[in-house]
Amino acid sequence: MKNINKKMFIRVLPMVFFPVLFSGCQSTTPPDWYAVEQVNHPEYVYAVGEGRSLNLAKKSALSGVNSQLWTQVDSTFSMNDVYKRINDDSTSYETTSNKINAKSAQVTLTGVEYVQSEKNDVAYYVQARVGRDNIKSQLSSEIKQIESAAKSKIENLSHQDKLLWWLDNRGSEEKLEDLYVRLAILSSLGSDEENSVVYLPELLGDISKVKSELLVFIRPDKKDRKSAAFISEKFSVEGIATTQSSSRQATHILTMKSEYRRGMVGDAYITTKLTDLVLKNKAGKTLANNEIISTGNSMTSYKLSQEGAERHFSALLEEAGIWQAVGLKK
Repeated sequence: MKNINKKMFIRVLPMVFFPVLFSGCQSTTPPDWYAVEQVNHPEYVYAVGEGRSLNLAKKSALSGVNSQLWTQVDSTFSMNDVYKRINDDSTSYETTSNKINAKSAQVTLTGVEYVQSEKNDVAYYVQARVGRDNIKSQLSSEIKQIESAAKSKIENLSHQDKLLWWLDNRGSEEKLEDLYVRLAILSSLGSDEENSVVYLPELLGDISKVKSELLVFIRPDKKDRKSAAFISEKFSVEGIATTQSSSRQATHILTMKSEYRRGMVGDAYITTKLTDLVLKNKAGKTLANNEIISTGNSMTSYKLSQEGAERHFSALLEEAGIWQAVGLKK
């Protein structure tokens, strides 16, 4: 019986160590071309990447191409400096005084070639390249597209309600950084093409001007002053001025009509507040409308339950945001 056990142990032993010996033969060394740097090539920008999948390796290489482009841009590059160069007569905005974050500024490049590709037991490796002339052409085209879109938005101002126009175009400052990123890279590549930049700065100026001219006259019921104050506060957060007094300067009128319904549920006093909001422009055209239903309860009185309904109204405003609350899906 002892001899049988000994034979079984001898046979099993090699099977235990076999996988360990096999795993030691895995290939983990990157290909030779992966470690070779190709910088300042006259025709192409090269970069390499690795990843657990081929797609991840390609994304890594594309990120490397962007990094290669940014190494050619002065790390102290100021958006404000470029703004002055493209339009010396225009007023500089606060947004242009920030530095471009080269690590996060990415350009989605087209015409990428993957000239090397290889995998081993742990990763995929690729080498990507993009033609310098292709990059110049693409960035110049994108600058023209940004300018064309800005021009179209400026033209829309003459036949669109100013509040709706402002809502459609707020946040265009992000396009300014897109523009400067492209101008900076083009400059570093030595592009000879003149890229006229006029309309985007003009658009940003118009956006700022229109916003400063907006004044919303909030016209509530006499019993609805608290809710009117809540609404005024939400407009203020958006940077839009309001008044509760009739004014010739008012560009829009927000009419509030509220109905309070009372009832008892057991020993609880329940108040339901139905508030109709109607937003019109100065010409009397209705731009949006919405109904907000809020409730409150109290074990003591209707007065306290009504105060609860007011607080609930404020909470609903906070949750929806002022634009959705008045019926504008922005």
